[in-house]
Amino acid sequence: MSMHEKWMKRALELAEKGRGWTSPNPVVGAVLVKEDRIVGEGYHHLFGAPHAEIEAIRNAGENAAGSTLYVSLEPCCYFGKTPPCVEAIVRSGIREVVVATIDPNPKVNGEGIRALKNAGIPVSVGILEEQANECNRGFFSVIRKNRPWVTLKLGLTADGFIADVTGKSQWITSEPSRVYVKEQRLKYDAVMIGMGTVFKDDPSLLPENRMGFIPYRVILDDVLNMPFRMKLVSDEYKQRTILVVSTSEKDEKIKQMKALGVHVIQTERNELGWINLKAALTTLADFGITSIFCEGGGQVAGSLVSERLIDELQVFVAPKVIGTGIIAFSGLMKSLDEAIQLKWNEPVKIGEDIFLKGTLV
Repeated sequence: MSMHEKWMKRALELAEKGRGWTSPNPVVGAVLVKEDRIVGEGYHHLFGAPHAEIEAIRNAGENAAGSTLYVSLEPCCYFGKTPPCVEAIVRSGIREVVVATIDPNPKVNGEGIRALKNAGIPVSVGILEEQANECNRGFFSVIRKNRPWVTLKLGLTADGFIADVTGKSQWITSEPSRVYVKEQRLKYDAVMIGMGTVFKDDPSLLPENRMGFIPYRVILDDVLNMPFRMKLVSDEYKQRTILVVSTSEKDEKIKQMKALGVHVIQTERNELGWINLKAALTTLADFGITSIFCEGGGQVAGSLVSERLIDELQVFVAPKVIGTGIIAFSGLMKSLDEAIQLKWNEPVKIGEDIFLKGTLV
């Protein structure tokens, strides 16, 4: 590992401390290094709060002058919630800037780097770029696709079912897999399911550790069938629940849900009379959600895949065979010739399950 990579790795570690708190803005970490030692560091703590570069400069004080700045995302060059970071970098006397990746925001997109160079500060770009892009994949997705990054998670039997014929799915996968899934929830702005899962399991969709950030719970509830007794709209975290509906006929119930603190987002229907998922995802992006971990059932999974609205597929395959049950993807109606192709990463064993991660080709 080069020295540049060493310090950029630290910047990326710092960036993760803001995970969940900065959306719809990116997570960013910054490190100031002088004479091969850290003299200041910081990260973006909260949406609207000072950016990572400002935190690092304040932390370094006079030591910022003559130092090298390592930052996981290109510094901003425009007035938003806070003043431009570029101006602060120039004023601080920083002698060199090392950037992991370009900010695709049209207001930046290379202009921050250009401004630094115009001020006589050398800039290097691309150190640990792949890791930095992964770090802010949700932020990038909203800018480039106008929707959040979507990861679809499925727990399957070895013969491909997500539940038995009665709808029971607790528990197909092993406890280590379930713990891993709960840990992953903290990496996303929201967890999403459909009403089928709500009625079957009455889930809370909460992370194991509830001391800090709590992701939103997004429920695709076409005609607002959500009963008031369900945990998602009655527990102490109900203000972190978003109901996505396409009905215009339940104004009173919508008012009641909002009075409880539950968010209700209305969106259009598709040609089949269900929620238009593409429009719904755009609306969620407008709400401020940049990444979604989908734990929905067969209808949600099938719709997302058929419309190519997922960016990552995670499959946990349990060593169990039940012969018949509820299939993972409903409504696709594809022949083998029309099959949607996947590209898998290397499989990993979690507990007794096989964990597969992949993308649509």
